[in-house]
Amino acid sequence: AQDRPSTLHNRLLHTRQRPPSHCTMGGGGKGGYGKWNGRGSMNPFMSMISAMMGPYGKGGGKGKKGSGLRGFKHDTKVWIGGLPADSCSKELNMALKEHLGSAGTCQFVEVGKTGNGGAAFKTAEEAQQAISTLNGSTFQGSVLQVDVWTKKEA
Repeated sequence: AQDRPSTLHNRLLHTRQRPPSHCTMGGGGKGGYGKWNGRGSMNPFMSMISAMMGPYGKGGGKGKKGSGLRGFKHDTKVWIGGLPADSCSKELNMALKEHLGSAGTCQFVEVGKTGNGGAAFKTAEEAQQAISTLNGSTFQGSVLQVDVWTKKEA
């Protein structure tokens, strides 16, 4: 007679049943009752959470690196002044971009709440052209000041 003990392990192997919940310790492996199944993918709930939270489940930061005027070279930027304070809006920026476009390809315009701002052109030559042609021009009742872009002094 064979001396084979009837253990829980042997019963499970031969009947292909899922073990009782008190017998599992995280699963894993080929059967995979834990977080990962045997094919190397997450269960549907975890994949949904992962998709909502993005990579690594952390915050996304503040947008693209180099966004705004910071993303452009200094020689393609011009300083803009002469606009009234607290007049900044998306509509004003779009209208000013169209106005500055008469001197070249204006790629970006941003005016702050002080009435000063900056614009970026495609090339340094277009930026110089904008300074020479648009400085002193009238935009929505204000006389524009357009000058070379300089770094702030500390």
